[in-house]
Amino acid sequence: MLRFFASIALALSAAAPQEGSAPRATPASSPREHLAPFFSRAVADPAGVVPLILEGSAALATLAGRDEAEARLLAETLEPYSARAFFSPERLPRMEELGLALHTVRPGEVPERIVRRYRTGAGMLAYLNAGYDERRLREGQTLKVLDLSGGGLKIRVQRGAYRLSVHRTLPGGGSALVLCVPVGLGAADSPTPLGETSITARVRNPEWTDPVTKQVFAPGDPGNVLGGYWIALDGEGLGRKGIGLHGFTGEVAAKWIEQPASHGCVRMLQRDIDRVFQVAIEGTPVSIEP
Repeated sequence: MLRFFASIALALSAAAPQEGSAPRATPASSPREHLAPFFSRAVADPAGVVPLILEGSAALATLAGRDEAEARLLAETLEPYSARAFFSPERLPRMEELGLALHTVRPGEVPERIVRRYRTGAGMLAYLNAGYDERRLREGQTLKVLDLSGGGLKIRVQRGAYRLSVHRTLPGGGSALVLCVPVGLGAADSPTPLGETSITARVRNPEWTDPVTKQVFAPGDPGNVLGGYWIALDGEGLGRKGIGLHGFTGEVAAKWIEQPASHGCVRMLQRDIDRVFQVAIEGTPVSIEP
């Protein structure tokens, strides 16, 4: 994780931003030097995590289309910090700037109503709150939530890099990296189609039809390789039906992750597909790029 900035972090650590300082524009010529003090601070101080995510995400925007290899390295280095903010119970200083809020449970309120209000999956409450139990929700309880009620989430699949990233558009402009994970994609004779699309459905423990034999495997059947997750994509934007995001249990990951092996769908590791499934609901835009 530290390899991205270790060579210059010590030299620049004295320049770490002070708490409460506003994010600055990232110099396109040297994102590593600009971000080194932010990483240095975030390693030692939770108050540095949100400023790092904001600055690192701004740097990703400047690198997009200009240096994708550098952008990929930065995203992978930034991802553990994004996970602390968006998929852990940690209540970080300034987290409201990322759209993370505290919700006080009202009389008679149930989990379904809460996640519907904030437009996230029900599983996000478990990610964001230690010891969360939907059966023991009580009036006055304070929950950490990701507020997507105003929209602002987008999924980006980069075929050439075998990466899927999720970005949250910020109210004040710019975006924040929510996650960045490796994927498996379509084989040479059935490539993952390019295009702009959106999520049309999310199904937990779906049945699976083998695209070659047409045999149908029920949920829980050892022959069902979807790993318990199916996120369907609108075929109109891709020019092809039946494409989606899913887990994969048909082979060990080494045989398909970051490789062209599927029938066109985007395969993900189990720990990663669950996060995407919970954070991105129906209607979330998805871009599949070269």
